[in-house]
Amino acid sequence: MSVTDAKIIDMWGIPKWDNSKIILGITDHLEWGEKAEQGEHLLVLQEKINTYIAFIESGEIYTEIPGAQGKSPVIRVHGKYELPEQGEMFIDRVAETLKEVGIGFEFVLKTDKEKSNK
Repeated sequence: MSVTDAKIIDMWGIPKWDNSKIILGITDHLEWGEKAEQGEHLLVLQEKINTYIAFIESGEIYTEIPGAQGKSPVIRVHGKYELPEQGEMFIDRVAETLKEVGIGFEFVLKTDKEKSNK
């Protein structure tokens, strides 16, 4: 499962430290590369995010995930590579837009220590 599997929810979980949320995770292992490649990467990421939004807004989240009812959904992108400027602007725009409809959104960069443990 990864960002390239556009129609799949990669992972989900309810954090023990904040059981008022349900985290829906996207794993993004793709490099960002040059400007043209960044545009392609953003399209792949946008398609994946759209799948997650549809999963939430359709209510499928409540039929597919036990315990999701009453939890605030948060889409979290777990990135392997640091975001370029274009990527940061995209993430900020998505977060702002989703906040307006009650969906949290965040990007988490996998640290070098975590990379070396894999």
